[in-house]
Amino acid sequence: MMIDAFKADLRLLSSKQVIRKYIYNKNSNVLGDEKHFELKEEICEHLKIEFNDVVLVGSAKLGFSIKPSKRYVAFGDESDIDIAIVSTTLFQKVWEEAFLYKKSGVDWPSGSSFFKYLSQGWIRPDKLPISEYFAFTGMWWDFFNGITSSKKYGPYKIRAGLYHSAFFLQEYQKICIEQCIEELN
Repeated sequence: MMIDAFKADLRLLSSKQVIRKYIYNKNSNVLGDEKHFELKEEICEHLKIEFNDVVLVGSAKLGFSIKPSKRYVAFGDESDIDIAIVSTTLFQKVWEEAFLYKKSGVDWPSGSSFFKYLSQGWIRPDKLPISEYFAFTGMWWDFFNGITSSKKYGPYKIRAGLYHSAFFLQEYQKICIEQCIEELN
């Protein structure tokens, strides 16, 4: 039923309106309101960012995936809880550290991939350097693996990406929304 309503809206609304309705306006279809609040609160307090900078996305938000390889597959035991962190300040801090790290000439196997995503306005933590000289990576993974291990939010992995601004989050979400629209036509 949720998927039918979503598809109906894909026919009636612009991709921007679909994002507003289903990503920004809607509560989680997986976490109850209290757990959703607690998760956002825990993340914003740890990262020292604003509460509204933490946005639940993906199948944990919708109840189903819109990713091409899993399109319209319901959230299940193997699903992740995906979070978008939208913070220009934190993004810039990590960007500057990454620039200095690369400038130092150290080996960074995923560096070119990291900078590809950076040019699209977001940071994929799995592309960050793994090094004692780049402390942010360890802090990020320790935190998100810790809240995953706590099982406070269910038996799901909790993963997050860091976005420069709402513009880049919206543009990233539009990719799958527009693919869904194309499939209906």
